[in-house]
Amino acid sequence: MLSIIVPIYNAENYLQATIDSVFSQSYTDWELILVDDGSTDHSPNICELARRRSERVRVVNMGNAGVSAARNTGLKIARGSHIMFLDADDLLPPATLSIMTECAALHDSDIVCGAIKEVKADYEMLPLSVNSTPAEKPSISSTHYTPLSAAEQILYQKSIDCSAWGKIYKASLWSHLRFREGIRYEDLDLIPRLFTMAERITRVNCVVYLYRQHPRSYIHTFSLRRADVLDVTERLSEWMMEREPSLGRAARARELNANFNILALIAANKNSLVKEEGENNKFKAMLLSDRCWNKIKELRGEALRNSSVRLKTKIAILISYLGGRLTFEKISRRIY
Repeated sequence: MLSIIVPIYNAENYLQATIDSVFSQSYTDWELILVDDGSTDHSPNICELARRRSERVRVVNMGNAGVSAARNTGLKIARGSHIMFLDADDLLPPATLSIMTECAALHDSDIVCGAIKEVKADYEMLPLSVNSTPAEKPSISSTHYTPLSAAEQILYQKSIDCSAWGKIYKASLWSHLRFREGIRYEDLDLIPRLFTMAERITRVNCVVYLYRQHPRSYIHTFSLRRADVLDVTERLSEWMMEREPSLGRAARARELNANFNILALIAANKNSLVKEEGENNKFKAMLLSDRCWNKIKELRGEALRNSSVRLKTKIAILISYLGGRLTFEKISRRIY
């Protein structure tokens, strides 16, 4: 059985479609764990209706504590042999569970992941045809990775992303692991480390997850909380250097990307930071910018010589060398 854990906070505009996408799966051996994280809209009512719809649905109501706490709550009560995470505003294509569970069984994979497709917030998925059968699914190719090579793909931001969703995991992988609570970028904090603890990892070469793009998503807004990624990637580099030294360069490359990104976002949002978050945060933003620039100077030389680092990162490195900090910030304002 597959346990699908959905953390929910004020998702009334999208939640019903998300639930329907699970009920539309051709694979039916699942339990749906809806964890309401203190929603103040109609999300709890939608959860209750889903619970009445099927005994496969379980609902947990908790005080608002964040997505990590909600996921951790779901992990505590999950009964399946495999785990999947699904955000409350995203969708699963109808054959996702069938494709991924078949792949896990065929290859005895600890983790199966696939491609993620971004769709608009108003995207509507066609229902599964009543005549569809597993035999009608197209032939799906797959790629196999060692744990270290898969983690390297994540850190270099290549064919495997760091999101908790878009993957199924053997439940045993989570026996001693939980998401860090109270931070942003909780997936990046945990998923690369979890991958190194697996034995077999497979990526199916098809879309298994539909990520809804909408303006309320924190990835489309900016606040200084986004700077959590600096601490996350710094810890990740330290952990890899201690536990998996062969991934040290990849982890430091990811840390460099995070510092470039935050420096650019602060430069591009300097005026709105003062207007929306106050003068005190202007000083905090200056300190964060200095921190980013110092880390960039520390890591850029190694990354420039690393053939696995992305081209756009190397362009940013060259700008930082040739034009300095002010030029990089000026270009960032224009781009963003």
